[in-house]
Amino acid sequence: MLARLTALLFCLAPLATTAFADTPLTPTGRWITANGKAVVQIYPCGNDICGAIVGLQLDHPTDPMPTDWQGKPQCGLVIINTAPATDDSGQPVWNGQVLDPRNGSVYKAQLKMDPDRHLLLHGYIGIPVFGQTQTWTPYSGRTMSDCHMTANFSAPPPAANG
Repeated sequence: MLARLTALLFCLAPLATTAFADTPLTPTGRWITANGKAVVQIYPCGNDICGAIVGLQLDHPTDPMPTDWQGKPQCGLVIINTAPATDDSGQPVWNGQVLDPRNGSVYKAQLKMDPDRHLLLHGYIGIPVFGQTQTWTPYSGRTMSDCHMTANFSAPPPAANG
């Protein structure tokens, strides 16, 4: 019995590895922004994906929570709304919009995952060449119920320009 189970597992192991390797990376999860000042939760919203601010890094714990351009708290503000697509090479991407919570500007955006499991957010006006790419890293720290980030997080790598 044990020999049969071992043989079956030996035969299935390559299939499991192939299935995992072929699983497309998705941007769902919690990400720290390129400047390290915010955590954005990206989640499915219907067939699309959305992203809301769930954590903010304040310079001092008693500083007031940042507000958006309308004077409302940035915490919980949905700033990303994108739909799934594929790029020219057949890789999954998500195209849509990103909102700058400081001034209300809305930009076209494309999200995609790099091989190192970082989120690349390319915001632009008009056509993609007139834009900038930021690299967001997965966030495994805690965010408090009042939207503060814990102070013990690692800073993300410098933003990529593109």
